Amino acid sequence: MALLRRGSSRISEENFNSRLVREKAKTGAVTASLAWNDPSDLDLHATVFLKAGGVVDINYRNKVGAGGNLDVDMNAREGEEADEPVENIFWKKPPAGIYSISVDLYKKRGTRGAAIPFRALLKREEEDDLSREGEVEQAEGKKTVEVFRFTVDEDGDTTMGKLNSPLPPRPVSVPMFGASRPMRAMRVMKAMKRRRGSMKKVMKKAMKKPMKVMKKVMKVSKVASGKKAKAQVWKGSKGKVRTGGKLKKDDLMKNKEGKIVSKKQSKSGRESKWAKATAKARATKGYTGFKAIKKGGSFYEKAKEYMAEM
Repeated sequence: MALLRRGSSRISEENFNSRLVREKAKTGAVTASLAWNDPSDLDLHATVFLKAGGVVDINYRNKVGAGGNLDVDMNAREGEEADEPVENIFWKKPPAGIYSISVDLYKKRGTRGAAIPFRALLKREEEDDLSREGEVEQAEGKKTVEVFRFTVDEDGDTTMGKLNSPLPPRPVSVPMFGASRPMRAMRVMKAMKRRRGSMKKVMKKAMKKPMKVMKKVMKVSKVASGKKAKAQVWKGSKGKVRTGGKLKKDDLMKNKEGKIVSKKQSKSGRESKWAKATAKARATKGYTGFKAIKKGGSFYEKAKEYMAEM
């Protein structure tokens, strides 16, 4: 897999998110997205090495797997290319395992140079968004680029890993055809003997202390998970003291709608240039209450005008 090379995609976060909204892309506990400015067909791939065993690939050929869903796939067909394409994979509840997210150049189109710049985003609940820019091209070793590597534990917490570091080996399945029937029968018999031998060892060990009862102390997790994680920490219900993103009660607050949110994210949203620009545009337009910002509308254009002045 090729190393992530720097390339300027010239795609702002605002433009990126507007593309996702346009295509009605969904989000979950973990969401990976890809955007580029070219008629070529770039594909967003996810490979999940499950802790429970097995490997699952999510791509244009297999859009659903390991709790993930590729819900936006663009520029796949000739004549249906978009000027501002985007792709999206989301996990509502990602299973424990190692995740590798990569970008693949499936088909080169147009007159642009050999390298096609792109921007990739990784969004996680209660964590800061991560952005990576790079480029792919038809040359050997540069067609596929890994953009994110992370691990999800049993509690749903994510830990970022090193790009292009060795991945776990894929399990090698015994071929259905190719090996002779006697050979396959011998393999099955050997496997059964190994299982019987291991069971005998377990039984012998258990019979040595027949009167001793082993008691396992169940450890109650103090980490809240799921959609109501912040609310559980806020109320202190079920002994939860922090969320999967390590947010405690002092890090939380109630917003105007009564929803429990992160103080840091709420402050960041209020103080962002876009929030200030839309507030100024709202005052200029005389809007009160909720007002949707539609791309190309007068409200949207006025907000962009104010943002350019900041």
